Amino acid sequence: MPIGIVETHDLIKVVSTRHAPTSYFLDNFFREVHLSDSEYIDFDIVDRGRRLAPFVAPTAQGKPLLQQGYATRKFKPAYIKPKDMVDPARLFRRQPGEMFAGELTPAQREDAIIADILQTHREAIERRWEWLAARAVIDGAVTISGEDYPPMSLSFGRDASLSKNLTGSNRWDQSGVNVLKDIEDWKIEVHRKSGYSPTRMTMGLNAWRAFIAKQEVKDMLDTRRGSSNALETGPGKGLPFEYRGSLGSAGLEIYTYNDIYEDESGTAQPFMDQDTILLTSPAVDGVRAFGAIMDKKAGWRATPFFPKMFEQEDPSAVYLMTQSAPLMIPTRPNATLKAKVLNAS
Repeated sequence: MPIGIVETHDLIKVVSTRHAPTSYFLDNFFREVHLSDSEYIDFDIVDRGRRLAPFVAPTAQGKPLLQQGYATRKFKPAYIKPKDMVDPARLFRRQPGEMFAGELTPAQREDAIIADILQTHREAIERRWEWLAARAVIDGAVTISGEDYPPMSLSFGRDASLSKNLTGSNRWDQSGVNVLKDIEDWKIEVHRKSGYSPTRMTMGLNAWRAFIAKQEVKDMLDTRRGSSNALETGPGKGLPFEYRGSLGSAGLEIYTYNDIYEDESGTAQPFMDQDTILLTSPAVDGVRAFGAIMDKKAGWRATPFFPKMFEQEDPSAVYLMTQSAPLMIPTRPNATLKAKVLNAS
């Protein structure tokens, strides 16, 4: 029985019913979508600085504050295009979950196989989006590489001083280190660099455990002192990310994060170093940017993903392919700070 070609709009309907992987960084820091009809994505970055209004005599003319310059930054997103063959032999075999003797027709199995492949494509693509978002927020830069794609490093312009690496006696597992002072100093630094104060602290599990073991943190949580701080210091639920409470005096909500992905070899890798903490402000104001799809059937237009189904004549085969040209861009990269506070990993 030949497999019929399914139109793109029907494929999109199938894809849209699927559930995405966890998306902590995407959901919290990249809520706006930008579609570019070019293979490049352009952004204007304005830095207004902290100039003082100049003094003049009351009878003198007003003195203009010249607008400070801006820079236009051009980004070229990487391209993603997973492709899988729809194997005709699968149409005549019982599918997972089907009754032992088989209850579906080949046409029904075909629909299920197409949905399964598209679900796999979308989950892999959205997991890559999350990886791009994590790199942009955590590192302020991303290095992209792949088959026939030489490594390319892209910096979003975060100030180098906002990436910390504590060494020796300054690490959080050492005695005499005041972690609350570190956090306050880093919040001040972020505010001076960006104009915005961090309101969230995301912590790897190793960093979190070192944090709550500190005596100054235990003292801060002593409710007999009338503290407005509230942290759940017991064992977590084992979820990829969890809300742990807040430091009311510091205006910080605290989350732990330990999600993983599989690299090309199938090895589990963390999205975030578990010895690291991340301070962030909503002013990161990240954008999910998508370049144009390099496909005539897509009309050369930008869309977050573009699935299609096509035949190959020799050897005869039917394929499903989903394309995307994503880049997650933090418009205010200095509203984030990364600090590696341990060396336990």
